[in-house]
Amino acid sequence: MALLSIQSLVAYGHVGNAAAMLPLQRQGFEVWPVPTAMLAHHPGYGKPAGRVTPDSEIAAIVDSLDRLGLFAECKGVITGWLGTPANAEAALDAARRVKAANPKALYLCDPVLGDTHTGIYVDAALPPLFRDRLLPEADIVTPNQFELEWLTGRKIATLADAIGTAKAALALGPRIVVCTSLRRSDCPPNQIEALVATKAGVWLAATPELNQPLHGAGDMFAALFLARLLRGKTPKKALAFATSSTYGVLRETVAAERREPLLVAAQTELVRPTFDPVIERVG
Repeated sequence: MALLSIQSLVAYGHVGNAAAMLPLQRQGFEVWPVPTAMLAHHPGYGKPAGRVTPDSEIAAIVDSLDRLGLFAECKGVITGWLGTPANAEAALDAARRVKAANPKALYLCDPVLGDTHTGIYVDAALPPLFRDRLLPEADIVTPNQFELEWLTGRKIATLADAIGTAKAALALGPRIVVCTSLRRSDCPPNQIEALVATKAGVWLAATPELNQPLHGAGDMFAALFLARLLRGKTPKKALAFATSSTYGVLRETVAAERREPLLVAAQTELVRPTFDPVIERVG
């Protein structure tokens, strides 16, 4: 069971591939990481040393893997932070190659564009590229609430809004849409949610809000969600597991008063999560 993961990489902390690889490995997957950037740390700490990977370098790495004939055994592709339009095109080409070699492979696109408190923080050409080119070819997309709103041109205030917006994203092409970091006006207090929508239905998962922002939670969640789907679980069960494991790691991180997810110390949560989230069908 192998996966191609095209995301950023940091020396310190857990975002991008540094957040996705261990969760995938603990689920039994070999991970082939392709870095879209190599940075000292997350930019949230200040400007990091390092660089965005040139698109020609990403393409060359993908070419080398392809020449080895590996893509026929690749079960899935994850794309996360891409940095430049050229890198997005190179990542899309990689996903197409994998799916051509193995039509059963799943492509998960995590459209990293921005967040509610930051707005768009990527190249201005990337958001329409995600909407118009990557999402139509993805099997699964995992935007946060801000990203889902941008991609669909709709605002989310209530649960009904969230359901309608997720269904609007399904109309763009993917088979499964997951909205993470969902906050709505008609939600119980001190709660944060994730919602998964398919043509068969819509499910909502809830956890207590930890009130401490931690980088990399979305990358970890997306990796776990895809891993469970590839293990034959339904979108509902994949949502429950990814929510439970991610929350378990973050809860231990907050308890330890650390600012980076304790992936190594709390890795038992990646296989035997201790939190049981509330899951309900809402559509």
